[in-house]
Amino acid sequence: MPMESILKDQIETMIHAAHEAGRDMLYEHEVYGILHTMGIHVPRHVLVTSADTITRELLHAIGGPKLVMKIVSSAVTHKESAGGVRMVHADPDFVRYTFEKMTAAFEEMGVPVEGVLITERVDYNPELGNEILLGFRESETFGPILSFSKGGSDAEFFAKHFSPPNLILAPVDRSWTSALLESSHIYEKFKARGRETDVSRIVDAGVAFSNLAVAFSTTFDHGTRYVITEFEVNPLVFSEDGRFVAIDGFARFEKRGALPDLAIAPKETMTPFFEPNGIAVVGISTSDNAKPGNIITANLIRMERDDIFCVNPRGGTLSIEGHELPIHTSLEDIDAPVDLAIITVPAGATLPVVRECAKKGVKAAILIPGGFAELDKNRDLEDEIAAIAKEAGFRLIGPNCLGIIYEGSEGKKGLNTFFIPEDKFSVSMEQENKVAILSQSGALGIIEIDNLKNAISPKVIVSYGNQIDVDPCDLVTHFQDDDRVNVIGCYIEGFKPHAGRKFFNAVQASNKPVIVYKAGRTEEGRKATESHTASIAGEYAVARAAIKQAGAIVADTMVDHGDFIKTFALMNDFTVSGNRVAIIANAGYEKTYAADNLGKLVIADFDEATLDALRAIIPPMVEANPLLDLTPMADDAIFEKSIEIMLKSPDVDALMVSIVPQSALIHTTDEEIRTNPDNIAARIIRLVHKYKKPVAVSVNVVSRADAVYNELGRTLDAGGVPTYLTANRAMVCLNAFINHRLTRNHAQPLSDRLKG
Repeated sequence: MPMESILKDQIETMIHAAHEAGRDMLYEHEVYGILHTMGIHVPRHVLVTSADTITRELLHAIGGPKLVMKIVSSAVTHKESAGGVRMVHADPDFVRYTFEKMTAAFEEMGVPVEGVLITERVDYNPELGNEILLGFRESETFGPILSFSKGGSDAEFFAKHFSPPNLILAPVDRSWTSALLESSHIYEKFKARGRETDVSRIVDAGVAFSNLAVAFSTTFDHGTRYVITEFEVNPLVFSEDGRFVAIDGFARFEKRGALPDLAIAPKETMTPFFEPNGIAVVGISTSDNAKPGNIITANLIRMERDDIFCVNPRGGTLSIEGHELPIHTSLEDIDAPVDLAIITVPAGATLPVVRECAKKGVKAAILIPGGFAELDKNRDLEDEIAAIAKEAGFRLIGPNCLGIIYEGSEGKKGLNTFFIPEDKFSVSMEQENKVAILSQSGALGIIEIDNLKNAISPKVIVSYGNQIDVDPCDLVTHFQDDDRVNVIGCYIEGFKPHAGRKFFNAVQASNKPVIVYKAGRTEEGRKATESHTASIAGEYAVARAAIKQAGAIVADTMVDHGDFIKTFALMNDFTVSGNRVAIIANAGYEKTYAADNLGKLVIADFDEATLDALRAIIPPMVEANPLLDLTPMADDAIFEKSIEIMLKSPDVDALMVSIVPQSALIHTTDEEIRTNPDNIAARIIRLVHKYKKPVAVSVNVVSRADAVYNELGRTLDAGGVPTYLTANRAMVCLNAFINHRLTRNHAQPLSDRLKG
């Protein structure tokens, strides 16, 4: 709910007064003023600028036998650590004496002093949960982000070593604010103590903070002249007299600049990258077919394109892949439409080519070379190129990228701009798993696709590089409406200013799973550390929280990223009815390993019919239960029958199957997989596609060149059954898939989206 205009006006008046005084921060009593306006309790207080004004009547109005005195100075942020906080008896003479001592001490250090804030001492029990930190900061990338955590003087230490802050992008309503609180460890204590009223008061404060953050954010236009860049209360406490009180406050602000453009360009502007009519490859070598432009041309020929135009100012003819292609001296020399220009010349030679693109009327260009913003001397070159493209109305991918591999569509040829020789890297498009890989790093895209080649064939891979124009927001938006793509995987190293908020909006609007690995987890983010909120919520933490809130699946490691893509692609058309899982293994330790990694899954509870069916087929020494250890005495048939009984059971929503392949009674070796058509892999594949319930398989063996079980995992993956090397990996991936589906279908609380 937006902040009322009268409240905004009152708060802006307070901020404007501080700005007119030459400050970019608010004193604590000014923060109290804002909080009071928002309906949040603050201590009784008074700003004193002269000892003469300290009277018995003044102190009596504040109340209490003890008072707190705090130095007021624009040069002192952490007052307590600087010696600027004193606890005193409410005696006028002693308070006057303390005032003189405090102000003199700071003035002797050359610190300007505006006065001393005298506040009531708020009595409260400082146990965990009674002190909380609530704040927000304006992220240059994502806009306003709320932070909730344990408060007090040790907030940073606690966040670093015990529990990181819980973060959420504003604006949020009561349901999202409740989810933020419920995703925290502190909530469990409130819940256990039956403190529902206190929870409600925290939620109310969170909504108020969200409204304030949005009203004074650079991301939104609410008619305010200032942006609050940091705002924090630490701590908010539950006092012994029943109030919920903001004890200490801090805020910084700045004048509002231009409103950022958060609009994502129309989808049709992206089409020429993937379905162009006419492709010009600029930077062809007349003597070396190992050059990037020549390799790209060879790739396009192999994709049976007949609209390829080679460009080199020297002209001539290119002999490649059994074809003789004329080399045009410029783009304007091409007497045919050119939708897409692929520019492979060195960075220093790109500007004239981009100007030619504008004159030719191309609709899209891919800048392959590096050496742009990565080098200080070429930072301005990107800006100049982007300006030319924007004025001419064409889109840009890159620079410093590999570009695009695209399968094509009905009636449209594909394209491949990855300048890697075919004998070193090729992409099979045979599998019917509809995946888009969108990677800032081309090398990572190559490695990930190679690792997943047995399970998926990507419909498209985009290496987008420095994001001079096209970024993940554009790409997710483009493919979310594409029926040929079911799963979108993103590798993101960084966002340009405000692009994080755009990505959040794009993912939130997507009806497809978006799996994101965000690099840069160790970066400190913004260097502003005046408040705890800024120091404990760096840009990686903000990005991770925002992406999860938007509904994406966040991969904490690159192994997770690849495994999640495989899982979501292979299980795309499976039914998720709940989170009850059963486990089948032929080794006790694998069963235990799986059970130790349930995550948000719960062990199924079998009815008697299911238990009786299992007892009829399992070895006599095996106990029938949802954690089924078949032992090495089980053969292919027993495995198959056990799997079918569990998948048929109405008590089972998902299944994890663990195979230790060294067992003598099951067909698992490469030779057995090749020669026995009814091997264990074939049986599992048939059942999984018959019942369409989520099934993950663990083949517990080291995968190496000389292993004799590699074909087992490959066959399962190729057959549409996601397979992993450990029970832990299988359970992690089942969790991610099932929790995403249940949260998306509102069968799980919103807090599950924010946890972890």
